Amino acid sequence: MKLKVDHHSAIPIYKQMVTAIVAAIEANQIRVGDKLPSIRELSAQLKINPNTTAKVYRELELRGFLENRAGSGCFVRPLNEEAAAAEKKERMQQLFDKVLGEIRAQRIDERDFIRFLKLRST
Repeated sequence: MKLKVDHHSAIPIYKQMVTAIVAAIEANQIRVGDKLPSIRELSAQLKINPNTTAKVYRELELRGFLENRAGSGCFVRPLNEEAAAAEKKERMQQLFDKVLGEIRAQRIDERDFIRFLKLRST
């Protein structure tokens, strides 16, 4: 699994990792049943703290993407519809937060932007 993180990004490393792993699963670059690298392996590869990788794996397990098999490692599991919908909602929220942050950074009035969106969608 090829995974990259930007150590200089404002986005926390664990969020970058979660997003990248989910994207790889959805693109079938990582398939159902595939074993992910151990926490130590992935942490060494990315030069990050193993606690960060453990946090990523726990979050992905809670979201229904991974199954932790004691003594064997973490494996990609089939995604149910409820988990897929929740993940889509989470990605939309992250995208919205990013766009809203950019709008505010550019000092664009949010109401003007909403009007712009309404005009563009018709």
